[in-house]
Amino acid sequence: MIYVVSTLIVFLFVALFLLRLVRGHDGPLAEIEELQGLTRPIDMDALSALLDPADAQFLARNLSPINLRTLQRQRTLAITDYVHNIAHNAGLLVRLGQVARANPNPQIALAAQAMVERALHVRMVAMLVLVKLYARSLVPGLPLTAEEIFRDYRSLTETALLYTRLQRPAFAGRMGAML
Repeated sequence: MIYVVSTLIVFLFVALFLLRLVRGHDGPLAEIEELQGLTRPIDMDALSALLDPADAQFLARNLSPINLRTLQRQRTLAITDYVHNIAHNAGLLVRLGQVARANPNPQIALAAQAMVERALHVRMVAMLVLVKLYARSLVPGLPLTAEEIFRDYRSLTETALLYTRLQRPAFAGRMGAML
């Protein structure tokens, strides 16, 4: 019975993800400046600390089982918030890149295409990680494997910065802070 319910939940998340991927958010973003106020900054150091397996092992050795489960659940929910924000930012970069792919400058168009592809990949990975995180919040003992989202988001931010340097070099510093 639990297996059936879990499978249905996974299929529901996949269906919602595909629907959201196809529908997207609002309309396209035509200018980089439109991202201001829409992005959700990610504290990569804090996320890295939450995903650190050595830290999880330290907590497991030094906390009682009840306290450990409570803390694991809190950490999992914090990671879930970060992953939601990562998916949100990736969606914004997809919207921005879709318009820029038609740019007459081939360097900008290629950079926009790379950004769109990387952002779509990050969104897919984020949705899969969210399924894992929700399962872990229900069963705190499940192993946490969310490091790929950390690595992929770093790659996406580098791709977005490259695009920004080509499109609006003066805005690159602000773009780094926004993501």
